[in-house]
Amino acid sequence: MKTFLFSLAVVSTLAVLGIATLGITFTLGQKKQATTPAPSLPAYGVDIQQTSVSGMSSGGAMAVQMHVAHSAIMRGAGVIAGLAYDCADSSLQFVGWRLERGIEMCMPGLADAAFSIARTTAAAGIAGAIDDPANLARQKVWLFSGYNDGTVRRAAMNALAAYYEYYVDAGNIFYKTNSRAPHALVTDGYGGPCLGVNPDYINNCNYDSAGQLLEHIYGHLTQPGSSPSGSLQAFDQREFVNGDPHSVGLADTGYVYVPAACSNETCRVHVVFHGCKQYAGKVGDAVYRHGGYNKWAAANRLIVLYPQTTDASFNPNGCWDWWGLSDLLALNRNYAQKTGYQISAVKGMLDRLAQGFVPRPSSDTFGTPQDFLPNDSTSRSVALSWRPNTAAAGFNIYRSLSSGGPYTKVNSQPVSGASFVDQGLQPNSAYHYQSRALDQFGQESPPTTAMPGATAPDPPACDPYFSNNVIHVMKLRAFSDVLDDTWASGSIEWMGRYDVNESSQLIKEGPAYYRVGYCP
Repeated sequence: MKTFLFSLAVVSTLAVLGIATLGITFTLGQKKQATTPAPSLPAYGVDIQQTSVSGMSSGGAMAVQMHVAHSAIMRGAGVIAGLAYDCADSSLQFVGWRLERGIEMCMPGLADAAFSIARTTAAAGIAGAIDDPANLARQKVWLFSGYNDGTVRRAAMNALAAYYEYYVDAGNIFYKTNSRAPHALVTDGYGGPCLGVNPDYINNCNYDSAGQLLEHIYGHLTQPGSSPSGSLQAFDQREFVNGDPHSVGLADTGYVYVPAACSNETCRVHVVFHGCKQYAGKVGDAVYRHGGYNKWAAANRLIVLYPQTTDASFNPNGCWDWWGLSDLLALNRNYAQKTGYQISAVKGMLDRLAQGFVPRPSSDTFGTPQDFLPNDSTSRSVALSWRPNTAAAGFNIYRSLSSGGPYTKVNSQPVSGASFVDQGLQPNSAYHYQSRALDQFGQESPPTTAMPGATAPDPPACDPYFSNNVIHVMKLRAFSDVLDDTWASGSIEWMGRYDVNESSQLIKEGPAYYRVGYCP
């Protein structure tokens, strides 16, 4: 009976969370009916050393794995509701063990950063497994955890933040924690209601997550135009997999957005990993057309690569592989390393896009940083960005409580790249900032004009839980009656039918007391 209840808990939980389905055995499904293949992915001569990644949910976990495995070519990563590196523990022999750890330890945030740091150290000790983690020190990291996310809970993202803080200077990490968003890809104009479960898992929360993370990684970008020029292209993913792509959870077709300028100018690449149940075969063009990335890419010589998963009997929700899809795949436990099937396929796509790259000299000249602006904040931090300038050896950031000064330098080391996060501030407080560029001799440029910034108020306390009603009952957050209706423990609010196909968002307001709904 205990084994049956565990299996039922895993199956029903994953049906909602979109991770995978655990059964007695794993079987590969039949191949999907052959279709006309998409064209090959073209080469655009991109600068692969300017690559970045982002993703949501399982795509967030995959973005972390890709970022760590190939840190030598990365500029940074953006993670929405993801997990720390190899949290599911690739050293565990069986997929069921890894999956249980992922659900019971990683997603609730019971696994700490030290575990993932140890897994990274272990991988770094294997020749060719991952790039040197020392590369992470120069990266820009952007993290997002909505306070209504009851799927990948805040503690899990806190562990990811602590993981990156081990390798990356705090000034390079922005962690957005004051959004009311639930578990979703968040935009500033497309998608369903912010507080809701929408069919494509894209929520309009009036927040441009794509633009914010890209500016943190690359520095101040040209604002999108009203009618961006560029093209969305389908391409054949099969040539990047040795064998049937469905057997490793990948679709036959991926997508890439190419700005018009990239036909004759050197561009860079940002890789977007969709979440579970967000693959194109299920939600169409929702992510690769409406996720918010393309408008920024068009104005900033940025190609956006949208690799695609698909559903399979061992992965029915089309998740990216962060637990080792199936024991039937011989190298499956390498999922977080360069040799992982999905990571190696995406790296092959990047290599294709980079074919024909020709280095070009920079036209930057040393001087005062341009377009210096605070562009986001939390209750404890202010995010700043400016126009990149390769003629500068670094930058210094100065803060004051008034525009007239005096100003105090807040960075301990020269800032690389074109963004900085001022940490450890007081909530709901006003500040003023200036920036100066540094030349190779450590001499400073004249300062920028003083720019106002402000922290946000502390967000409301929130303890959310999202799952199907069967799991809520099994976790004692709810109970069912003889009519198979489900009721929240404590508040006795009706939640719908006692069914794995009916889901609810609950907020814990006290011991054994839950309320249906979202925090404000």
